[in-house]
Amino acid sequence: MTDGPFRNLRLGSCWKRLAEAVQNDAASSAECGALASASLARHLVTKEHAKALQELDAHLDSDQLDLDPLGSVEAIFVRCEKTPFLDALQKELLYRTANDPPLGNAIAPALDAAIDTQIGEARNRFQEECIRAQEAGEITRSAADRAREKIDSAFDAVESAKVRDALLAGKKDAFEKDLGRSDGVDEGMVRL
Repeated sequence: MTDGPFRNLRLGSCWKRLAEAVQNDAASSAECGALASASLARHLVTKEHAKALQELDAHLDSDQLDLDPLGSVEAIFVRCEKTPFLDALQKELLYRTANDPPLGNAIAPALDAAIDTQIGEARNRFQEECIRAQEAGEITRSAADRAREKIDSAFDAVESAKVRDALLAGKKDAFEKDLGRSDGVDEGMVRL
């Protein structure tokens, strides 16, 4: 865990860097936004999600006439391990296919909506922990306000379309180049 307001929040390693950055006055809004995007991509690119997306893709590629698109979507998600993201994606797909558009036309907007749901949930977890820490006297009101502002700007900077592309490509590290981290202690040194 981290020190400060987020130490009690159960965070995966992908989110710890963001928690540290929003507490650090030296971290810019752009850096926090890049960390939020990278953390979300690392959080969403999993075997379970890849399997569900592959099954949806395979279903779309089959040449069979689908008389029950709602049933087909439900069957795919029944075969997959349950995650909050897949639950949100299933709800979005069912909502969009209930009005009779083809499943292929519903996937991209459903993915974007499910990603937006994940962005909102992550933002809320960080914000709630900030409020809890302030109420418990662990941080001052001004520090909590600064952290909440950074949290909001970080999650506002996340582009769900780019996260969707990373998810579809299976690239956990799709945003690493945006983080501007050095690869080693010798970077920037002239080698003879």
